[in-house]
Amino acid sequence: MSVQPATASSSPSICSQPLHIRSDPYAGRKYHASTALPANFDLLGDCTPYSYTIWKRFRNEVCAECWRYDRGRRSFLTRRDDEGHGRNQGSAAGGGRATKGATAVGAGLWFCDERCQESWITREGLDAVDLLRRLEGARQKKMNATSSVDTGAELKDMTQEDADRAWDSVRERERRPKEVRKWRDIQLDDYETDMARYVLLALLRCQREQLRLQRNCTRHCNCQPSNLSCWTLENGQTLDGSPAGVRSDSRNGCEQGSDWRTFSSLQTNESSLLRACPEILAHQTRIYQLLRGRFGTNAAANTVSQLPSRSILPPAHSPQGIGLASWAEADEDTKLCRGPDLVDIISIENVRRILGVDPGNSFGIWEVPLMEESECLGFAVYPVASFFNHHCSPNVRKERDGRRLRFLTTRSVREGGELCISYGHVEGMSWTERQKELLEGWYFKCRCSRCTAEEPGTRG
Repeated sequence: MSVQPATASSSPSICSQPLHIRSDPYAGRKYHASTALPANFDLLGDCTPYSYTIWKRFRNEVCAECWRYDRGRRSFLTRRDDEGHGRNQGSAAGGGRATKGATAVGAGLWFCDERCQESWITREGLDAVDLLRRLEGARQKKMNATSSVDTGAELKDMTQEDADRAWDSVRERERRPKEVRKWRDIQLDDYETDMARYVLLALLRCQREQLRLQRNCTRHCNCQPSNLSCWTLENGQTLDGSPAGVRSDSRNGCEQGSDWRTFSSLQTNESSLLRACPEILAHQTRIYQLLRGRFGTNAAANTVSQLPSRSILPPAHSPQGIGLASWAEADEDTKLCRGPDLVDIISIENVRRILGVDPGNSFGIWEVPLMEESECLGFAVYPVASFFNHHCSPNVRKERDGRRLRFLTTRSVREGGELCISYGHVEGMSWTERQKELLEGWYFKCRCSRCTAEEPGTRG
């Protein structure tokens, strides 16, 4: 799904056969077969998402871990949020500033059973439950109460320069602490809150990875926390210039291909999205302001005081999530390995990147088995899978098993052949319908071999 030209040094690389990435000045980075492949060949194994969101409409009908959905029935969901962990479940709707008589707010997480709940918490962390709960406290109770936000840009013919000016305006206001304190009380509509959940989970993943990288760097090369030679940049490279890899580094505790380096190397489609839907910019700036206001320095201090004390670093073998923990009780070795706080990760650059990666790179979380009437329950970004380009007669199909995706060849593929999937469900559409769907949904005019052959006016 990446259509941005990329140099070989910045393109993630597949560390083993059967496929590799090539860069094209027009089609960007794309997968090709490294050898002749038979039909039904598993290309990538189980791919996992970097971040995701389940739309509010389905949240109490879908397991937050395995994404099971039973046509709207919810009797199979037996666990909620951090139920059973002996913690204070529910905080004030005001997002941490408890008031007498405040209504408890849930984190919006439902699970099939204790096993699914434990799997989610082991990966994301108990702190993530608290932060999602605080975020849900900002969800508007009445949708007609949305207040407008001045983006500094008109809602027509929006350019990249317009978007940059709008974000510069936010950056300027951010320099005034009094203004940022006001952002804590911003209320988000359902769409904004659902997108903010996607952003927050991505930021928390990034924070955990950077902390693990810092810990690993300290233990292996004895550098100080200020030495960021093994930290990563948004272009997918480390500060020493080495390229990011698609396969996971087990030292970082990351799942295969699901790391910030690969995620942030995906093309941002911000410009295309804002040209098609200029009003999205106001939603995006509100999302950032809310996150910065609620999880900024003062808000973070509030959160720390409410969370149970535990070491900022889990055991080396444990993938337990790391969030805002008790720093005062940490020993010197732990402090030496200290990574960034959440407030350090919530930046305009990171939030814009996360929001820009979504259009053109995300996969819909569809009800399975997939049928014409299947519901779209939300979306997820699978970094490794985003290097598949589109074809209206694809030679690769995707299959979802829980939160994991697999990619299998639909027919034999010659050595060097490009490996393509179908974006959306366009295979059964006419040429005109396909072109409209792909242009409106994915921001490109399809020139695959099938579309070229079927284009009206083309001789057969």
